[in-house]
Amino acid sequence: MHGMSGWHYCLTAKAKQDVSVSDLRLLLLCLLAGLLCPLLFTALPLWTPFAGGVVVLALLLRRRPLRPLRALLLFCCGLSWSLFWHHAALDSRLSLALDNQQVTLTGRVDSLPQQTDTGWRFQLRDVRDISQRSLPDMRLHWWGGAPIAAGEIWQLEVRLRRPRGLRNPGTFDYESWLYAQGIGAVGSVKAGQRISAAPALGQWRDRLQERLARPLSELPRGTRLLALLTGDRKALDRSDWDLLQATGTTHLLVISGLHIGMLATAVFALMGLVLRSFPLGWSRPQLWLSAPVALVAAVGYAGLAGMGVPVQRALLMCLLVLLLKLWRRQLPAIELWLAAMVIVTLVNPAAPLRAGYWLSFMAVGLLLLGMGGRLHTGSVWWRWGRAQWIAFIGLWPWLLLWGLPTSAVAMLVNLLAIPWVSLLVVPTALLGAALELLCGLDWLLLLAAHLLNLLLLALAWVAKWDGLLWLPFPGWSAWLLALAGVLALLLPVATLRPLALLCLLPLLLPPQARPAAGEVRVIVLDVGQGLSVLVQTAGHDLLYDAGARFGSGFDLGEAVVAPALLSFGVRELDLLLLSHADTDHAGGALALARRVPPLRVISGEAERIPAALAADACRMGQEWLWDGVRFRLLQAQDSGDDGNARSCVLQVWAGEHSLLLPGDIGKADEALLLAELAPAELLVAPHHGSRSSSSYALIRRLGPKWVVFSAAYHNPFGHPHPQVVARYRELGSDAIYTGGAGAVSFILRPDRPVVTEWRWRDVARRFWHE
Repeated sequence: MHGMSGWHYCLTAKAKQDVSVSDLRLLLLCLLAGLLCPLLFTALPLWTPFAGGVVVLALLLRRRPLRPLRALLLFCCGLSWSLFWHHAALDSRLSLALDNQQVTLTGRVDSLPQQTDTGWRFQLRDVRDISQRSLPDMRLHWWGGAPIAAGEIWQLEVRLRRPRGLRNPGTFDYESWLYAQGIGAVGSVKAGQRISAAPALGQWRDRLQERLARPLSELPRGTRLLALLTGDRKALDRSDWDLLQATGTTHLLVISGLHIGMLATAVFALMGLVLRSFPLGWSRPQLWLSAPVALVAAVGYAGLAGMGVPVQRALLMCLLVLLLKLWRRQLPAIELWLAAMVIVTLVNPAAPLRAGYWLSFMAVGLLLLGMGGRLHTGSVWWRWGRAQWIAFIGLWPWLLLWGLPTSAVAMLVNLLAIPWVSLLVVPTALLGAALELLCGLDWLLLLAAHLLNLLLLALAWVAKWDGLLWLPFPGWSAWLLALAGVLALLLPVATLRPLALLCLLPLLLPPQARPAAGEVRVIVLDVGQGLSVLVQTAGHDLLYDAGARFGSGFDLGEAVVAPALLSFGVRELDLLLLSHADTDHAGGALALARRVPPLRVISGEAERIPAALAADACRMGQEWLWDGVRFRLLQAQDSGDDGNARSCVLQVWAGEHSLLLPGDIGKADEALLLAELAPAELLVAPHHGSRSSSSYALIRRLGPKWVVFSAAYHNPFGHPHPQVVARYRELGSDAIYTGGAGAVSFILRPDRPVVTEWRWRDVARRFWHE
């Protein structure tokens, strides 16, 4: 995140400017605002009226070249281009006719495929079906597939789907990520055949990685260095990523803007030194050779990283700085920063939908604001410490905005870890790689691996003393106040700092909307083909089931349930109630408990729940009272091999209005419990709405006003079954399906009927969402 600070020294605001800096800054800001504006829309307007506005403003400017007209023209230009781009992106998505269909297609594997525990995940570009019709770029998963390399051409049998993700508060927005990546379809590969091998450049990259991996594999975990040398994210396992996140050092072990900027600076300086020491009779200034070589080195290294937003930003900053030096012009770093931001957004107006866009650009912008004009004061270590303080405080609101944690020791760790990686590990690794490839000498490469392992050992020791700080989003007013506080804190005006610190307090004390005494809030999360329901009273939190954990290692307890609970301000559960031990209900429990620990765990199959959770058995008829709300447990069978039949059933009353959570019980179990069940206005359908459950007798007994089906969109089981949905509607129930609505919230009050508070897919909808 600090990769361009080296370039800042060669740009000074004190120099005579060749352009009007204030005008340039205003025009760049207006253009950027126009590019960003459509991302706020829930529906996308036509771009043609705004393009007409551009023509009108251009004609007016010819007559009256006023500064406000120029600014408005740039805003309309940005808005028109952005709207045109977004319309084209939406039109390129997979057609509805091909949604959930199996298609034979050919395409080129793009970027580095990711090998998972169950197969390969990769992106396919230049895709065509057997009739040579163009298809959108797509992200595919091949369970147990053959090895795949970037650049290869494959013919594949694929089950295709339109881009769609789980929709919950406080969680990763997969649909937005796919849209920002330019991916118009996702799918699973059924079979495939390689048509042609990767081009020479792609094969060279694979051979490079294999050559470097051979000596590194002799060291324990030595291949982790490949993450820095070739951008191979597989070189780091899950424990490594958890450690880096816990210590706020994730940016250090991926090829990022930090490394790109340092490499370009080093190559530029080295070329200058060589040309001064060994004159070649070059008639042009040394800059004309040093600058292109530095840029080629940066581009080559960036190509290994996959050209992510931080890398693009660093490359653009390098390019702009080198061009200005070649033209012998100077421009303040803030204008260079704005220009890089505009160019990245012009190329891809959906790039701001990724957290990396904002974190990388804001980190550099904050450093320019906080360090500008004061880089000459204090010692080197004082300046370095101040830079870490600026990054830590300045990025805090942005981390909250994206639902990312803050590490309490990240500032101190980075104070030492950044120079360790930047000045020791990366230069040693690059020189070691060159020696290995050119001379077969591996000692320097192994030294770099030892240095990296030493750093990770130190980080593991630090992580034992620090936990991640997860805070819910405080609301837009509090967030904007905190952002103003950050800016005031970084300005060189000491009188503003006490006020600035007060502006940051709402981030630590976000408001929590709790039900009143006697009321119950029920939030059915969108966990795909599984179940997780949060039940809140005025002072207690109960979670019924924790979502699934898949063979690939993807854990909904960690990825969805825990972030959603944290966004609601839930840091500890009074009770985790696992209906039974099936993986789609209890698979996410262990990961969830690490982030949001439960005080007690109860399950219908306690003996099959991991011992670390110390689950108690569900007891028929057990009751308790929380904040004027009554809870009761029921169970059709307390033994046997049928986990569904042993589901621990929960009924909750707010006055005379009640909720029923029946787990996965079937029709026979429903009959056994029928006499014990009270009418329920709100029901989460048994077994995700399968045909083997939700009997007429149960529906008549409960008489639910609302029924919620927790099932994945286009799931292979056909849940909820159309006959079951029709049965509920026939008997007067309104049905909600989490695969279509996302997470849904209800409120139960003693004195009025149950009502829905929100459906997350509607509340958080933007034009690119399905």
